[in-house]
Amino acid sequence: MSEGFRYKMQHLGDIMVGKLTKICSAIKESTRGIILTYDIHDLEKERINLIRDIGRRIVIIRKNHPELDIFRDDLLMELFFRLDKIEAGLEDRERERKDRLDPTNLAAEEA
Repeated sequence: MSEGFRYKMQHLGDIMVGKLTKICSAIKESTRGIILTYDIHDLEKERINLIRDIGRRIVIIRKNHPELDIFRDDLLMELFFRLDKIEAGLEDRERERKDRLDPTNLAAEEA
């Protein structure tokens, strides 16, 4: 009897907020997968450009100073550091996307 017409009318605002919260959380979860995909594509593009920059820097070092060790170049080390950060970010986002697409895989890892 507590779920009658009177109860529903008195708690209509609470019911609406509850439904709206469910809808918003579903939308948020849905868009998270899309955002992850865009992040992965952006990081892959940045990674390719960075690898290209590393190759150019190595060629410049070889032409100008063939006797130098390439791993003593500060700019090259900075490029490698940025590459490591990008690859770590890619791995994290790919792992999260894989877990979102295959939740049984996540349950198997927790067990």
